[in-house]
Amino acid sequence: MPVYRPADRLVLPPVDAEKYQTVCHYCIVGCGYHVYKWPEGRSGGLLPDQNALGVDFTKQVAPLSGNWIAPAHHSIITERDGRRYHIAIVPDKECVVNKGQHSARGGSLGSSLYRPDGPTHVRLTHPLVYRATEQVPTTWDDAIDLAARVIYGSIQRDGNNSIFMKIFDHGGGGGGFENNWAVGKFFFNAVQTINCSIHNRPAYNSEVHASRDMGVPELNYAYVDAELADTIVLWGANSYESHTNFYLVHMLPNIQGTTVNAKKDARPGEQVGPGRIIIIDPRRTATVVVSEQAAGKDRVLHLQLNPGTDIALANAIARVVYERQWHDKDFVANRVEAETVQPLLDQSLQISKSLDEVLAEAEKITGLSRTQIEQAASWIAETKSDGTRPRAIFLYEKGVIWGLKNYENIGSIVNLTLLTGNLGKPGTGCGRLGGHQEGYVRPGYPGPRPAPYVDDLLSQGQGNVFYVVGCNPAVTTLNAQRMRETLQTRGKLVRDALDANFAADNATKAQAILDAVKQGGLFIIVQDIYPTETAKHAHVVFPAAAWGESPITSINGERRLRLYEKFMDPPGIAEPDWKILGMLAQRIKALAQADGNADIAQRFSGFEWKTAEEVFLEGGQSFADGVKASVERYKGVDYAFLKAAGNNGIQTPVTIVNGKPQGRVRFFENGEPFYTESGKAKMLPTPWPGFPAIVQEQINKYPYFMTNGRNNNWQTLYNDMNMPFFAERTPLPYIEISPEDAKKEGLQPGDIVRLFNDYGETMAYTVVSNSVKPGVIFMLFAHPRATTNSLTTPYVDPAVIIPYYKGSAVGLQRIGRLADLDARLTYKPTNFDFDKVV
Repeated sequence: MPVYRPADRLVLPPVDAEKYQTVCHYCIVGCGYHVYKWPEGRSGGLLPDQNALGVDFTKQVAPLSGNWIAPAHHSIITERDGRRYHIAIVPDKECVVNKGQHSARGGSLGSSLYRPDGPTHVRLTHPLVYRATEQVPTTWDDAIDLAARVIYGSIQRDGNNSIFMKIFDHGGGGGGFENNWAVGKFFFNAVQTINCSIHNRPAYNSEVHASRDMGVPELNYAYVDAELADTIVLWGANSYESHTNFYLVHMLPNIQGTTVNAKKDARPGEQVGPGRIIIIDPRRTATVVVSEQAAGKDRVLHLQLNPGTDIALANAIARVVYERQWHDKDFVANRVEAETVQPLLDQSLQISKSLDEVLAEAEKITGLSRTQIEQAASWIAETKSDGTRPRAIFLYEKGVIWGLKNYENIGSIVNLTLLTGNLGKPGTGCGRLGGHQEGYVRPGYPGPRPAPYVDDLLSQGQGNVFYVVGCNPAVTTLNAQRMRETLQTRGKLVRDALDANFAADNATKAQAILDAVKQGGLFIIVQDIYPTETAKHAHVVFPAAAWGESPITSINGERRLRLYEKFMDPPGIAEPDWKILGMLAQRIKALAQADGNADIAQRFSGFEWKTAEEVFLEGGQSFADGVKASVERYKGVDYAFLKAAGNNGIQTPVTIVNGKPQGRVRFFENGEPFYTESGKAKMLPTPWPGFPAIVQEQINKYPYFMTNGRNNNWQTLYNDMNMPFFAERTPLPYIEISPEDAKKEGLQPGDIVRLFNDYGETMAYTVVSNSVKPGVIFMLFAHPRATTNSLTTPYVDPAVIIPYYKGSAVGLQRIGRLADLDARLTYKPTNFDFDKVV
């Protein structure tokens, strides 16, 4: 493994370099960037009037000024016509999201670009079809024809629901509004299957059904609210690493006290001061340590609860608030459906029991002290000395979304928000922090709620076609070992059929495939930018365009809609997802017409798009009007408007006022109705459910509770594994184990361990850290070389079919050491709390 050596000098963009606007394609924060492009062989000068940045490089650039181009900001690309260009991608100082800062992810955007002479040369460049025992490159017409014949034949013979799919539903690098509309139109309107699932989930669902059912769309706040709150509540989120610039640019200044004047302006007549932060996480994360070091421990409360006990904690905090009469009585009386209050008091707050009984039970379940629970309630809701109510913003993410009982997890946090009246005012809000950016616009899903558990059905032999786009279920789905076995065994029956018909034309091969799936086979189509683990099992692979290779639009966590301009060609003959699905639909339509099947031909009509903006505008017309608009509603906006709006864009939902698009900063201000029939919010009973039997069985059998999460790497490392800066820092996944447990197991930092339970096994190297309590192990998730999801159970919340990714139990075995890792890695704790590890 080579050691990454960044360049020690770079050329500057000349003053006449092409300039594009874009947004980082990684996390939901959505930082703004400028892209400079100029021909190889040219360079700008050192003086301000000689380079596009307008910076005097004859002098030392000030630290943290943003006035430079780092090696990871830069690349040299080769266009389809063979011409080569420099690309430099630098943060936009005028963008209100990041204000010129970048995260580790955004700061490496240049390195993520395709270049045939660099690490990203492994991108998919041509369609692949399984022939002669391997995947071989072919033309678009050939690959599209085979896939179309199988899909069309399967629908004809076995019905719409014989087609299964697992596809992204988000924005940013994952697709944007353009590709999402194409996906929805193809599978919901044309194929009309109910057997759909979303990239990280085994069914077609929302990760926040509870919040929506309660009338609270999940992206209801603005980033500025984190600057204006008295208390920030981070629940199941490590924002320093996962939402870096939301934390650094908007949260951290608040708890450091530098936003007090902004609070005075936004909240006149109220007592304000430096903010405080409550971090609810079973790990002592980098966010906890950085917050304590930057703002002082007196402004930070870390509730290091036992994994999976969030519902019990939220209910206990709410009970203290209610018992102390700190709840917002006017808000509850006027903005909440009255009939939903008593069930909350009875089932969640357990008002039939004394406070002492409730808190004693909560202490036992959560592992937290009564003092900690009461302190959290006080910081959130205790009336200030001037008689005004504190303002709190509740921000949650995968720790609860993928936690025990997704529906009640989310509902319990929204309950606490409603009880304390923390919606509809500056400095308040309750919503998810998000993973990817958002870009959801689709026709209505034709299936039921809860939707079919697609992973389970596939493992049972159901489904003829499995179409996977922009995700990697062989690594990331729950019980991933089962998924890999399904793809391998069922896919082999189709490979055997193709091998037996190697000399046949596509029509004959398609029939052979249909015969094979009748015997339990599975025809697998993968559409992606890299040859993923899932793609290795595919019979047809479509190469897709990535970020920067086709224009897209998305919204970030505060619903800021921007245009991500195209600035380079896709590799080889790769195409945008919307175009691939358009070609496939048109071919299916032609097959149906040739058969005289007018119904299917009509269903697959209307896919003749020529540009990305056509798809964007068509999707926009699907949004309904009215105050209770879809969070993503952008109807009335076009690319020209977004180009002019720059990297600050417009916050959705958009309303057209006097012919001009108008955005919305936050929801529920000035009596704006909640998203229910009554216009009032609903409270939700969320009693503590205990662990499901399938999970409890593993807890009883194995010594360590295993949770998981991200670090500065992104998701499945689909880009990172081809970017030396990241790949060399995390060549394998790691576990974090407490010093006490490491001593008990005889482990040293860097030891390779095997983790196992009744569902699978995986490997990792060891980091000894105080980030976890004894009895708990944390593992980096979704690493392609060894995935934690091989150890997750198949349990899902039955109400919404959301997996419990964060909960399993494992055994551990030391394997040994890898000398090459010892030479290159430090094995230091990732939370920076080095002096606490013995």
